[in-house]
Amino acid sequence: MNEKSLFQLSYPLLLNALIGMMVVLVDMVIISSYSEDAAAAVSIANQILLVVFDLSALFATGAVVIIARRLGSGDKEGAKQASLSAMTANGVVSCILGFVIWITAGPLLSAINCPAEIFTKSLIYLQVGAFTILFNGVMMAATATLRGYGETRLILMFGILAYAIYLVSEIVLIFGCWIIPELGVLGSALATLLVRVTAVIVLVLVLARRLGIAFLSPFNMKSRLRRARELFALSWPSAIDNFAYGFYQMILVSFIAMQSVEMLLSRTFTLTLTAVLTVVLMAISQANEVVVGFRHGAKRDRDLTSSVVQAAAVSTVLTTGIAILLFVFSRPLIGMFSTQPLVQELASQLLLITIFVQPFSAVNTTLFHSLRALGDVFVPVAGTQLMMWGLSVPLAYLFVIKFDLGVIGLWYVLLLEEALKAVFLCLLWHFRRKKLGESNES
Repeated sequence: MNEKSLFQLSYPLLLNALIGMMVVLVDMVIISSYSEDAAAAVSIANQILLVVFDLSALFATGAVVIIARRLGSGDKEGAKQASLSAMTANGVVSCILGFVIWITAGPLLSAINCPAEIFTKSLIYLQVGAFTILFNGVMMAATATLRGYGETRLILMFGILAYAIYLVSEIVLIFGCWIIPELGVLGSALATLLVRVTAVIVLVLVLARRLGIAFLSPFNMKSRLRRARELFALSWPSAIDNFAYGFYQMILVSFIAMQSVEMLLSRTFTLTLTAVLTVVLMAISQANEVVVGFRHGAKRDRDLTSSVVQAAAVSTVLTTGIAILLFVFSRPLIGMFSTQPLVQELASQLLLITIFVQPFSAVNTTLFHSLRALGDVFVPVAGTQLMMWGLSVPLAYLFVIKFDLGVIGLWYVLLLEEALKAVFLCLLWHFRRKKLGESNES
């Protein structure tokens, strides 16, 4: 792989993210039009599944960094072997996690105070989701391979195919068509499972034909384990961070679920709309991560800061601008999902606060991915986790329960948390840059 610019790497990811955002919006419209209880059930079950999906992708994080470094240093075979190890390891982890979720689905929903009126629907979605986990880990490792190789246009093409399959199958399975009965929430879950299975098949074929990865090559257990340990060393702090963040969100959801279904829905619909901010930000940050990893592998550490500053500036301007537009058009946008005045009012307030959250979120996400590309994962994760559990959870309980601010209180906590993370990661990057400068001089 020749070095590509931030734009070359990020624009396919950005387009894929924008298409994904539209799919998320359409998805929520579809399930909400079936019933708002169904939308709430899918939302609360997904809060658990998202945590497990992150864990199932455990080795994908390290795969991006190692593949980019190997290619930067000219070691093409090492990059291929890293990809194979990541997919194998993720597959094993996914099988274990899927089994655990299947047998503990009911207690998990009870633990996060799932309302009684949607409990059965949530349970159905979560149990089908347990099978989806089996394929998610392999899919994420394969996608990480494409990112590491800089093949982001393939990710875009693959994403378009996957989204089309998902929406068509979801509509057919939820509402029924011809010989297929109306399945409701079960249909939504089955559509997600179908697209994951299809994704794994297509990605394996693409990696074999486009990148020459030999899936049927002799299996060297010792070599595969050694590479898995290398991947794990880079991946586990981020995986723990994602798991802890997902668990943290489950706790926050439990606070809101005790208040009312309306607050749960306002949070769900707001997160659906602001998903565009996350995906745009991740597209730029992930592309920059590959650039930083490639340059670091090629011993071009003096060029790293310019790349990071550029990525942070672009992501800040883009995502903050989009956040403003979401607030300006909040009423008609929320109206796509719900006509309840309380839900619309709460969601509108959340979108207003999001405008002020976004600049901090853009900076700290860019810096977190950049530090990870250099192998700095433990300190950033430890610092952000300390802020979440030592500050955000107590404040969330105080604002939501004691001060009776409800879901609005969660967004005030989010604003403070993102601001503190941005300051912390800026300081870490400053010291890391000085360290790189000293090592280059020596």
